[in-house]
Amino acid sequence: MNKTEVCRRPGWTGGRVEKFLIVEHRHFRHGRYGDYEEYEYSLPQILEAEKSPAWRKAVAKYLAVPIEDLNLRIAELLASREASQVAAEASLAKLCEEWEAKDKAKAAKFEAEQLELERLAESVRGGLRRIGFRHPLSDGWRTFEVVEVLEYVDFADRHGRINGDYIREFYRLWSAGSGYCNRKGVLRRIIAPFKKRLMRILLHLARRGRWVYGVGSDGAQKKVLFIDTPTGQVSFHLMPYEGEGYPKYPGTWSGVRNSDQILIELLDSCPGRARLNAIPSATRL
Repeated sequence: MNKTEVCRRPGWTGGRVEKFLIVEHRHFRHGRYGDYEEYEYSLPQILEAEKSPAWRKAVAKYLAVPIEDLNLRIAELLASREASQVAAEASLAKLCEEWEAKDKAKAAKFEAEQLELERLAESVRGGLRRIGFRHPLSDGWRTFEVVEVLEYVDFADRHGRINGDYIREFYRLWSAGSGYCNRKGVLRRIIAPFKKRLMRILLHLARRGRWVYGVGSDGAQKKVLFIDTPTGQVSFHLMPYEGEGYPKYPGTWSGVRNSDQILIELLDSCPGRARLNAIPSATRL
């Protein structure tokens, strides 16, 4: 049944005329070969094609206007609809501009992040060279990201006094690399030389101050260096080949994991504070 025949069907106009009071009506259909658009004619085109008095009478009845005012009423409705469409198009254009501005901002942000990442990568690359590591750093399975390695390299490449803040930062990074199958455990190798330097400093202070120190066990058959400082007991786990020549520790582990706090208090209160001039790059755990 074509449109002309449909428009002549009794009772059809009252339910469907409002639909055609737009400049153009468009449907989105899904067919066998994909989506497509289907267009329908607007009411003025239908009225132009259909000069039927019955149609005009039905439309006038539906719009509640005298039949002689029908053309004016339809023109008003179409003008109103057209104004709404223009406003909608302007709103859509504004939204498109906002989306385009957001896309440009995202692209600029992404480019800036890439430049910053490249700058950090260059910093990490140079820092690893200075402390004797290859770039990029890998655990044998996966290469570490720049942001993962950066804070370890920054710490290992830092020069300055060993004080409470330095100890606090070391223990934070060292703790982040702990745990079974922790990937960050590989990063401990970067700051391991500082641990050895710290042990050497404490052993020097222990011998000079006649503190009790020695090698014992933590109860899990692991070698541990214990040092009884004036502020409390500190301990360091040793590798199997370390600790040769050290005396046997006469006491036991205190059971409290607070070596960082004890060292912070000790080094901040020590009259002659230890100074860190350089971390040996060839020394590793």
